[in-house]
Amino acid sequence: MTVFLQSLGSQVAKAVTKPFMFPESDEDTWSDITLKEFDAIAKAHYSLLQALNDDDVSRVIHCKITHEIWSHLVVTHEGTSQVKKATIDLLRSQYEIFYMNENESIYNMITRFTKISNGLPSLGDSIDNDQKVRKVI
Repeated sequence: MTVFLQSLGSQVAKAVTKPFMFPESDEDTWSDITLKEFDAIAKAHYSLLQALNDDDVSRVIHCKITHEIWSHLVVTHEGTSQVKKATIDLLRSQYEIFYMNENESIYNMITRFTKISNGLPSLGDSIDNDQKVRKVI
């Protein structure tokens, strides 16, 4: 998502990382900088809502500002540090005891393994190829 926002311009990517405070003055008296910030935030807000699927839209529809939408999505998809650590532990244990289930097709086994092996690096954990594999009977 960050890459998508950066493709719209650095102003738009920066717009989601900090809350925008609307000036108290009339819009006609806003400075050029304020107008550019507002324009970037409007683009970021629109882009975020257009890029989301129905489930994500229902999670952030109550959010009023772009920064709030972004923060909510980060926590939802990446989780807090505790959730991230628990997910890494779960994936690590699934990786360490991985075996083919009874009556499981090779396709389903490979899909399950791919989710595990892609999930760990995406959370910042690496898979050690030299690790000894336990044989589960």
